[in-house]
Amino acid sequence: MAVCPSMRGKGIAAQLLSRAEAELGSRECRRVTLDTTEPLQRAMRFYEKNGYRRSGKVSDFFGMPLIEYQKFLS
Repeated sequence: MAVCPSMRGKGIAAQLLSRAEAELGSRECRRVTLDTTEPLQRAMRFYEKNGYRRSGKVSDFFGMPLIEYQKFLS
């Protein structure tokens, strides 16, 4: 997910994530996963702030560790 730099800090990413989770929940999805890389520390903090935790799965993304995050929906 990406938000235009001039629009950052306005809650748009949180709204997008919330809507995606709501849609997935309405389709009976109980676990959401996403991937990110170490250089994207801001994204990692955002996901953690929104309840995502590292799953322990790390794969390769063009020579960089690709870290999987997960969140269980209620």
